[in-house]
Amino acid sequence: MKPKSPSGFRIGIVNPLTLVGNEIKSILRERAFPFDKVVLLDSTGTAAGALTDIGDEPAVVTAATKEELEDLDLVFFCGPPAGNREWVTDPEGYVAIDVSQPSTVEDAKLAIAGLNLDEIDANDRVLVSPHPVAIPIALILHEIAKVHPIETCTATVVQPASELDQEGVEELAQQTIKVLNIEQVPTKIFDRQLAFNLYPALEHNEDFIVAQVRALTDPRTQLALLITQGTIFHSHTFSLFVKLNEKTDVAHIVESLQANPALAFPEGDQQFGTIDAAGKDEVLIAEVRADRSIPGGFWVWAVCDNLRRSSALNAVLVAEKVLFGSVN
Repeated sequence: MKPKSPSGFRIGIVNPLTLVGNEIKSILRERAFPFDKVVLLDSTGTAAGALTDIGDEPAVVTAATKEELEDLDLVFFCGPPAGNREWVTDPEGYVAIDVSQPSTVEDAKLAIAGLNLDEIDANDRVLVSPHPVAIPIALILHEIAKVHPIETCTATVVQPASELDQEGVEELAQQTIKVLNIEQVPTKIFDRQLAFNLYPALEHNEDFIVAQVRALTDPRTQLALLITQGTIFHSHTFSLFVKLNEKTDVAHIVESLQANPALAFPEGDQQFGTIDAAGKDEVLIAEVRADRSIPGGFWVWAVCDNLRRSSALNAVLVAEKVLFGSVN
């Protein structure tokens, strides 16, 4: 893709004060992303004028306008989808990468690094980074299906407080302190005590996520999903029961999963837990175990940084494919 400016690509981040927006800024800096400028925009009507930074330089968030957006080559859309909808559905002169959750864009291509970036072409003006629960599941099922077709997958996911952005993280921290001090817990973000608790997630996005996974993998696979809200600040935890159409050795499954650099296994005495996923660029697979009672059935236990691998990093990798034709 040819940049509009001879000095390089002009990038926009809509709602950069969200956890995902801030992570995108960090990853662009880490990967030495070659850009002429980065513009920080607000589509919520609440953050315009806020002072933040780009790299080591101060930056001010401005209101998203048609004129601002049309000057850009590529725009990351984070935060609540409602405010982004008008700019994402019909981009004029720029490529839109939608990281809003859940996305309201219909018929746009879902893009996951390590799965289908080769399918992106110059005609794609809107690309959706799928839900952070959908990305790890799709990556895992995509590799397993290379061994044998999958009959069914039943997935249980523990969701972190950061899925409700900074406000969720702060309320969980406040609740934890209040519980330890035997005081009344705040319940502005969560409708009950989350600290030291586990319950079904407040927002039932399972159908939306299942539809995304089915669009990215074999649609004949029966997929059931339950998302729970857990007492963790960052990173999703995945427990997947997978049933193949014939019995196979776990070693073959592991070998196929290891072939994808987006997936990582423990090395030596290393062990993976939920906290180990924070800041990691891969989906960490802690264990693959055969089920002794069901032929062809086995369990996969994995963790993934919900702000990085399955949100911001995926969006940046998609952007690199769009702008440069490849991913480093």
